[in-house]
Amino acid sequence: MNNKLKVGIDIHGVIDTFPERFKYLSTALYKDGAEVHIVTGIKRDACVDKLLADAGIMFTHYFSIVEHLEATEENIKWVNGRPYAAEDKWDNAKRDYCKAQGIDLMFDDSPIYLPTFNDIDSTYLHVINQ
Repeated sequence: MNNKLKVGIDIHGVIDTFPERFKYLSTALYKDGAEVHIVTGIKRDACVDKLLADAGIMFTHYFSIVEHLEATEENIKWVNGRPYAAEDKWDNAKRDYCKAQGIDLMFDDSPIYLPTFNDIDSTYLHVINQ
């Protein structure tokens, strides 16, 4: 099958919380020809690549909010190793990426992003961690 489905998956609270489930999902989608996008806040580095490899996550694209904001010269403040930027810029980055890439389904645990998806075709799937 030539699958045209495009799926976005967040790392923190999603892949790192349910690695086995998202391993099976990403593998099935990838092998079926779907695009699997990692859409997350953090930069891609050796630690992230190891986390994804150890979890068995198969993907075709990687999007980092931090890298995106740096590329657009937005101000990012680092506090205790965590990035902070203007809320509207940060909160809309995933939405804008999903819209631009035509992401069909976006798996994310943060309710912060949910309202930003209300006017685009991407379906926001809120992963709730108990």
